[in-house]
Amino acid sequence: MTAAGYRVAPARLDSVAGEFGSRADALATAQSAVAGEKVPAAAFGQVGESAAAAKTFEKTMTELGAKLESGVSRLRTLQSGLTASAAGYRRADAQVAAMYRALLPEDPLPKAGNPSGIGGSADTGAWAHAIADNRVKVADALTAERAKLAALTDPDEIARSRARIKLYEDILANNRQILRFDPSGNGRIAELVGHIEPGTRNVGLFVPGVNTQMSNFDAYAGLGRSLVAADPTGRTAMVVWADGVFPQNPVVQGPDASYAQTMAPALKHFADDLRGEIASHAGSDVTLTAIGHSYGGATVGLAETRGLDVDRVLHVESAGMGHGVWSPSDLPASQAGVQRYSMTAPLDPIEIAQGNAWGLEWTGIGHGADPDTFPGVTELETGRSAAGDQLWGLSSHSDVLKPGSESWTNIYRVITSGPVTPDGTFDPNGILEHGIEFLNDGGVLR
Repeated sequence: MTAAGYRVAPARLDSVAGEFGSRADALATAQSAVAGEKVPAAAFGQVGESAAAAKTFEKTMTELGAKLESGVSRLRTLQSGLTASAAGYRRADAQVAAMYRALLPEDPLPKAGNPSGIGGSADTGAWAHAIADNRVKVADALTAERAKLAALTDPDEIARSRARIKLYEDILANNRQILRFDPSGNGRIAELVGHIEPGTRNVGLFVPGVNTQMSNFDAYAGLGRSLVAADPTGRTAMVVWADGVFPQNPVVQGPDASYAQTMAPALKHFADDLRGEIASHAGSDVTLTAIGHSYGGATVGLAETRGLDVDRVLHVESAGMGHGVWSPSDLPASQAGVQRYSMTAPLDPIEIAQGNAWGLEWTGIGHGADPDTFPGVTELETGRSAAGDQLWGLSSHSDVLKPGSESWTNIYRVITSGPVTPDGTFDPNGILEHGIEFLNDGGVLR
């Protein structure tokens, strides 16, 4: 007699837990609406029984509210139990996987099709251990975030919490490769998209900017996925790095260089680790490109002052070359061979920050030189969106990252050594017209 085998799917447990959570939210809304609901006696007419009818109605609503509250409590308990169970299964899977990995050699022997003996992919080695460990951390964070959401009342906090939950669920359901993970505060995270393996030739390292937090990380990860998917040869991988504390207010905190000064050493160290992974799994014939968007450009720039080990740097709507970086002489000799590119859409307000320290650089304000005019930098066209609209103004600050736009195409081509479109395309009936409107409106973007 043999026992029937079975397999638990943690992702399905998460899905059902989410359904219970949604039902609990709906019941909680109904419970709040009926609990203690009172109707004046006059609503029941001007008869002697009106007061009694009002009391009966109030009692009925109170009892209904209590039943709904009990239902909410049961659903929350089921949700918590299912989430904890899913996390437990994942933890056990990770522990078993780690036991098996410990029995395997760290680097495979040379074999046919791989005479160098370079490892199969970043799915083995130190990063594989980090990915497995972070799956457990994400599962635990999902449990905690669901419990946190149940107690939130502020709409903005609820939205951020739900965005985190959606991210965590997707990470677990799709076995995403999370290299760094810390859910505390606004959250810190880094993700490998694609694979670093024999045949990989292009690796991008993307650093976002102001307002980056765990709840909006997936927008940047989506950029990484689009760039990897665009390479039909499968030779491109991306790392989206948000493993730092980012400024959250562009006006108050955006000019402050201290955030970049804190993140730059960590980014430099991470790039060193990335170089090691590339060397051991893909070989030496790989081009590594650092892309800094907005405040991320200033962070990449300061990492360069510490010898950031990359072949290319691309500043996208960048705040600057980094605090205190005004000329190539402010960079170490190790950066002499780095190819640099920059793109800024017309009338993006980031232009106010570029090359401007407002006379306060000594206080830690400002992000150095304007990347678009920095010696040796190739300025690139931002052009039009996928729909054919000219990219300009406030919206262009993020729109330049959208797949299908001319700016996105230039980003992809920098990473993959393709032919780029230099800046110089000017639409007198488009940008100039909008610029005149901008000035006529007193500098208020519409």
